[in-house]
Amino acid sequence: MKRRSIPLKIAMYLMVSVTIPLAIWPGVQAQDGGNILNYRDAEIRAFIDDVAAITGRTFIIDPRVRGKINVVSSEAVTVEGVFQTFLSALKVNGFTLVPTASGAFKIVPGEIAAQDAGPVNEERTGDTLVTRVFKLRYADPLAVQAAAKPFVFKNGRVFARKGMPVVIVTDYADNLARIGQLVASMDVDHSVIRTLALENTSAGEMADIALKLAAQPGFDDNVLQSLTAMPLDSSNTLILKGPLELIETILPVLKKLDKNNASRGDLRVIYLKHANAEKLMPMLETVTKSLSRKDGSGNALSVNGEVSISAYAGANAIVINASSEMQQRIANVINMLDVARAQVLVEAIVVEVSDSAAKELGVQYLLAGGDNSAIPFTMANYSNTAPNLLALAGALQTSDDDSDTSSASDLFGSAAVDSLLGFNGFALGAAGQTDGGTIFGVVLNAIKKDTGSNILSTPSIMTMDNEPAKFLSGQEIPISTGETLGSNNTNPFRTIERKDVGIQLEVTPQINDGDEIRLHIRQEISSIAGPVSTSFTELVTNKREIETTVSIQSGDIVVLGGLVQEDEITSVDKVPFLGDIPVLGRLFRSDRKSRAKTNLMIFLRPTIVRNARDAQALTAIKFDYIRGQQSQVNSGGLTIDQLVEDVMGGNPVPPTKK
Repeated sequence: MKRRSIPLKIAMYLMVSVTIPLAIWPGVQAQDGGNILNYRDAEIRAFIDDVAAITGRTFIIDPRVRGKINVVSSEAVTVEGVFQTFLSALKVNGFTLVPTASGAFKIVPGEIAAQDAGPVNEERTGDTLVTRVFKLRYADPLAVQAAAKPFVFKNGRVFARKGMPVVIVTDYADNLARIGQLVASMDVDHSVIRTLALENTSAGEMADIALKLAAQPGFDDNVLQSLTAMPLDSSNTLILKGPLELIETILPVLKKLDKNNASRGDLRVIYLKHANAEKLMPMLETVTKSLSRKDGSGNALSVNGEVSISAYAGANAIVINASSEMQQRIANVINMLDVARAQVLVEAIVVEVSDSAAKELGVQYLLAGGDNSAIPFTMANYSNTAPNLLALAGALQTSDDDSDTSSASDLFGSAAVDSLLGFNGFALGAAGQTDGGTIFGVVLNAIKKDTGSNILSTPSIMTMDNEPAKFLSGQEIPISTGETLGSNNTNPFRTIERKDVGIQLEVTPQINDGDEIRLHIRQEISSIAGPVSTSFTELVTNKREIETTVSIQSGDIVVLGGLVQEDEITSVDKVPFLGDIPVLGRLFRSDRKSRAKTNLMIFLRPTIVRNARDAQALTAIKFDYIRGQQSQVNSGGLTIDQLVEDVMGGNPVPPTKK
């Protein structure tokens, strides 16, 4: 039989298939203490499936993840070791692992991994791609970026911007540890400190010159940020801190400027930044007279030359005519006093609670006989009761009697009307005239009155530190202070004084250490009570006033005031002996009892306003309040925002952030 030959390629394939052991095929063999990995030219997706089963982690695979992988281990590897080996295998093959918020991992190509990098500043190790932010204190961020860029893997990212003291790097966790060491070695303070004692120039002026010199072209961009110029006014010394090269460059220039100022003229003008020149003048004149220098033994030596100081209000400047030494001394004093002062916003809530109650019970009667009657005239009438029975009877009698003059009738009629108009409460009575001409009348009046009031006002005012301020909301009323008739009433005249009536708030704040505020406060609440009487038209005013000095922290609330008045009045008008009879005595007596209590309380809250940001925040709160009030009562009308924009030509205050 003729044998058929087998092709060479098939024979070689069969030989390889037979001779290759099973253990070296792609797969995992589990052993005690771990797993032996054995992958040769295995599909990467099959490798991912095995790692997911071993580690219990979830992987999201990008469609572009394809290819073969080779991983061989001679000893058993732990579960964590399998995961770290998996990360390294992916990195070698151009892929990387990116954590997600859900706890799963995305497997993506390395060239796009940096855009989808996972956690920021999270402590991780191995070949996990993370992002870390390095905060710099001294080094230039652009210089650190340039130094770190060669050490970042080709698809990583390193970001920095001028003026922002941070460097952001996206790289593998192990490589970020090396980059962190590099950043730490660069971010060190190489600056030096030098002092310059000035003789002819103020330290504050020289500090401004030093900063302007550092900002000139020729230095690095970050020089101005790293240079610190601190003036010490007490000894007129300038402290400089910065790079050694910069300090050595500008220090000789500053010394030369100070030396040249010694030969300048005797006239010097200092423009004030915050203080008022006219208010500063009296103090400067006093200090100038006392300025002197002492020799080594402590004896006072007068300063040579005359000293002249004047203020120019137009430019808010101080003009000094003196020697250079005296000019410098006066300039040092001005620099220490010419500082920005904080402001204080004082908000107040004024609450005046009053309570009054009155009770009145009385009986009036009238009995008078006619022309031919033997009945005597008798009556009971009391001053604290209304209506007036006598006035009513007189008005009725004169209106029926034609013999009386019209003037008497008008007089009784006017009195009767006033009596009725002044009546409050309940009245019950009877009156008449018999055929014999006898007149009789009786009136029972009773009243119980209980009133309460709550006057609420919210004044507020802003003022500078140690500056008095005053707030007034009310009226000016005329008060007579004198009257002259002259002889025979010739050329009469009266002098009038205007008096403020309303809500008045006067405050002088003083800001102390630790944001403590000392407040001298005067709060007055006054109103018009009415005329003294019907025949005397001068006005009576009610007045509540508190004047005190308190100490409080900024933003806290303090209460002032308390019970200021409590009156109780009891009056009894009665007929002698008859008014004291039990039960029946009520017919011959009028009782009246009244009680009035007034309680004034003032709540104050001072707030320190140090800069424009504080003022803007407080203004926004008040604007929000007005907006809310207008939205409740005004529909379609002119709003506060429109008013500010139309009148002031600016944008309204933005609302506060909740």
